Amino acid sequence: MTEICAHCVLPDSYPRITFDKEGVCSVCRRYEKRWEGWKSLLPERHKVLRKICKQAHSKHREFDALIPLSGGKDSMYVLYTAKQELGLNCIASTLNHGYLSTHARNNINRACRKLGVEHIYYDVDPNLINRLFALFMRKTGYFCSVCHRAIEMTNYRVADMYKVPIILSGTSLRTELPLSAEMFQYGSIPYIRGVLRGEPIAPECKRLFYGRSVRRNIGLLLFLLSGRRSLVSSASLNLADYMEWNYETILQVIHDELGWRSAADRFEHMDCAIVPVAEYLHNRRFPGLSQRRLTLARHVMAGQTSRDEALRILNEEAEEQCPESLLRMFLRNLDMSREEFDHFTDMGPRHLQFRPQPNLIIKAALSRFGVEEAGME
Repeated sequence: MTEICAHCVLPDSYPRITFDKEGVCSVCRRYEKRWEGWKSLLPERHKVLRKICKQAHSKHREFDALIPLSGGKDSMYVLYTAKQELGLNCIASTLNHGYLSTHARNNINRACRKLGVEHIYYDVDPNLINRLFALFMRKTGYFCSVCHRAIEMTNYRVADMYKVPIILSGTSLRTELPLSAEMFQYGSIPYIRGVLRGEPIAPECKRLFYGRSVRRNIGLLLFLLSGRRSLVSSASLNLADYMEWNYETILQVIHDELGWRSAADRFEHMDCAIVPVAEYLHNRRFPGLSQRRLTLARHVMAGQTSRDEALRILNEEAEEQCPESLLRMFLRNLDMSREEFDHFTDMGPRHLQFRPQPNLIIKAALSRFGVEEAGME
């Protein structure tokens, strides 16, 4: 019989999960320890945020902040807050890799028009992206890391192009899905290099290795040394770590103020047209651990919803399915058969063998400042 956490909705099939004598899972306990007392720090954190924004504005650059936009609810709220609440002069950017959904593009265009924010679509060669997707599926069984790398490359290229002091995003381990190492691999430069090593396509991918410049790295280090309280030159901030991130409020604001609309067939991650394919892969590899269940589990941990409501949704609302037509289109682009795709999926999360070994000294130093790997539990 499946055991489900007494606090959230994670089942015993979650990798390496354990349950204490009260029936509460280890993921919940880690979350409680990590974010204990966080709300009491909100007033001070918000003061620090305003101070950093004031310092960015005082540099008299063409733009105070870069807002990477996906078209989803979090990035839209970051844009609104940065412009309307924090008074920043913003520029926004979006990676267009050939799979940006029309719905996301409409949300982005509408919001930037309403707020009077300049926006850049950064186009990358979709043929190169598809070839990389195919390679990463064959070697690692996971293709989303390619997008993560391309998005970060886009962010730093645009930020450096305009000498923008801060990059603001809406991601945070406090609000993101609880993903284990088996489920997720961020597209760090060392990881991408490792997968591409010895591959004929590698020379075509040099542009993807654009990351933080030396100047921006020094700025980040000085920012961390200040306890994330003072902007010396440049920094990247997760807005959700400095203010309340309540989705009921967020949805109301972006709907009323920006005209944001969710897609008819999905609510989460509707910015990328091939998210249903990634979910098909995930659900085939981790049955019973759907993206919806993971999202609801985190919302329960964060106090965004109750366990009873999460269980009701799981029991009453049908899971989102990947349309066969979409999967066929994606596989045609990859020049891959359905049998091959399923085979590479069923081989398991092979990305782990390409994961770079952490430098324990650097990891300990970053941990001291609360820096964690994106998306990881």
